[in-house]
Amino acid sequence: MDELLDTVNEDDHVIGKATRKEVHNKKLIHRSVMFFIFDKNRRVLVTQRTKTKDMFPEYWSITLGGHVDSGESYKEAVVRESKEEAGIEVKSFFMGDVKKRIPEENENSKVYGFTTNGKIKLDKGELKQGMFLTMKKIEEKIKKERFLPETQELLKILRNYQK
Repeated sequence: MDELLDTVNEDDHVIGKATRKEVHNKKLIHRSVMFFIFDKNRRVLVTQRTKTKDMFPEYWSITLGGHVDSGESYKEAVVRESKEEAGIEVKSFFMGDVKKRIPEENENSKVYGFTTNGKIKLDKGELKQGMFLTMKKIEEKIKKERFLPETQELLKILRNYQK
């Protein structure tokens, strides 16, 4: 069954509902959450998507995340997504907002962070691999690999947090 998502305007007010397929096909603005996972040494989890992902297969990402279901809050979504994608159940903290406007998708996203003891369980259906890296190693990897389009915006939030 296709996920049902709220469609929103530029100011993030709900204006309707549509399936995941519809919001992507019609480029409707919808909500998502993204989250960084930090280990106790402040390294960031960097993951590679599986080749079966419908958008950006095998691309790398510095966050995990997913859609906010219709009627769900951002906070509820980040708790659900962190359990589904990484098997973590620790308190999150808010880090910023991103308005993703790319040819493939239009999302209003809230960005969160989690600090974990390093014990994560990646969803193998979504993620091929993952590793904790320092900022220096992340920046080196970005020069060599394909990363998701929103990576530069997320790096700004990450750098601000790590100051």
